[in-house]
Amino acid sequence: MKRPSHNAGFTSAEMLVATALAGIVIGAAALAYHTLLIGQRSFTETVQVTIPAAAQNNFYGVNSANITSYVAPNFGCVARAEAMRAKFTADTLQAVGVYCLYRNTGVYNTVRPTTIPTPAVGTKLDTVEAFRTYLNTAISGASSIFSVNYRSYYDSPNYSIFILGYSGDITNIPVIAVYDVGIVTASDSAGTTAMGQYASVRRYVAGTLTAYYDVVYLKANSTDQFSPPVVCFERAARKAVTEAAVDPFKKAGAQPFYFVWWPDPARDSLKVPYPNTSATFSTTSSTLNPTFSSTDPRKIYNHMGGRTSYMFTVPMFPSG
Repeated sequence: MKRPSHNAGFTSAEMLVATALAGIVIGAAALAYHTLLIGQRSFTETVQVTIPAAAQNNFYGVNSANITSYVAPNFGCVARAEAMRAKFTADTLQAVGVYCLYRNTGVYNTVRPTTIPTPAVGTKLDTVEAFRTYLNTAISGASSIFSVNYRSYYDSPNYSIFILGYSGDITNIPVIAVYDVGIVTASDSAGTTAMGQYASVRRYVAGTLTAYYDVVYLKANSTDQFSPPVVCFERAARKAVTEAAVDPFKKAGAQPFYFVWWPDPARDSLKVPYPNTSATFSTTSSTLNPTFSSTDPRKIYNHMGGRTSYMFTVPMFPSG
């Protein structure tokens, strides 16, 4: 028996249902795409800000009244920060000495030498202060920049890292790289109204800028101090001399080391990530870290952990 053929098309009801379903699918896709675009713009937004004139010229050698930078959070800046992390790790692994020197607010580093004269025989550069003192005598202009004498930490978001390398010349010590980390106020194009904070991490080799990342935190103000970004731990053997303020930081078993923090472009703010009831930021405020005693060093730096994922443990003498 011959099977009957069916040449009829879709019925009106079927077409109505199919059209309705297609509309729902297309509408949902359009809404999803629109949401994606809105979210994407929040991670690629740029802003033109004014930073202090001295910082403009020092950071990038520009004389423009303002600069354009990405607004945090920003995925592109994260990629650049990751590249900087890799360079920093490689630099410190081949170093004979790493020294983190604080700078006061409004003081910008211009000391980025290729080499540093070798100190006299018997000179020990076994502390940050010993290196700072020697640098200030060996390099012209350093003393006006690195005036901060600190042992464990200092209340400033600005600092420079000198990474020294091996030398085949007994008269000089090579400088592998100098890293400058700074946070300054970001103002509007007129330079009259504060918009947030501008943060940058820069790597210099032989005085030349070789890599950097920068980002603007619009959800920030002058009380959101990113401090202390460096904490220095001395050798435990130094407890032989009692120094109440420094003793909690004498934790190193063999050689001194640092905790180092960089601003994180993946965060939208430099604020402390949990309530701080202090009227102004203070690294020693009892309301900031109430679970630690006054003799516990974590009271000083515990709040830094939740503010950035860029945290390093760096020996002062990696080759020691």
